[in-house]
Amino acid sequence: MAQKRRKNKKSKKLLSIVLFLVLFVAAGIVAYLVWDGYFKEEKKEDESSEVEEVEEAVEGEEGGKGAAGEEVIEKEPIVQYEGDNPNEAEELTGVVTYAAVNGDNLMIRVNIDQYLDSGNCELSLIQGGVKYSNTANISSVTTATCEGFNVPVSELGSGNYQIIIKLSSDGKTGTIKGEVNI
Repeated sequence: MAQKRRKNKKSKKLLSIVLFLVLFVAAGIVAYLVWDGYFKEEKKEDESSEVEEVEEAVEGEEGGKGAAGEEVIEKEPIVQYEGDNPNEAEELTGVVTYAAVNGDNLMIRVNIDQYLDSGNCELSLIQGGVKYSNTANISSVTTATCEGFNVPVSELGSGNYQIIIKLSSDGKTGTIKGEVNI
């Protein structure tokens, strides 16, 4: 009987060592892949900017001719994002990202398409006429958003409500609309 206990302890110890080594190797592989992927993106960006500089130098020296005297064909610049820059828009825009009852409160969250440092969000909940209104500040961390509205459900009746949020910041205004059912 004493031999079986020693054998079980040795096998458990060996198993835990093997498991630790497998986990250590797996963590190393994951770290290498993340590290390699991160620096691979930087290398691609550096290489593309070097190629553009060389092409510009060749065009400047040879008047648009390549090394063998052939015509150099210019590539169209790559546009990273399609569409207009929302920060240059005349009107503020955004979307209601969350509107639902959570406990005793109706929670309403909004994201604004423009980056703003300050301003106001004016909430109106409408069911026939204005049932509820409140104001929150615009805050920005990485994107602009209203600080959020937590409306006590006890101040509202059940039914479908239109959400209207009027935005104002730095002389610009806009309206975000949504809908919620309580």
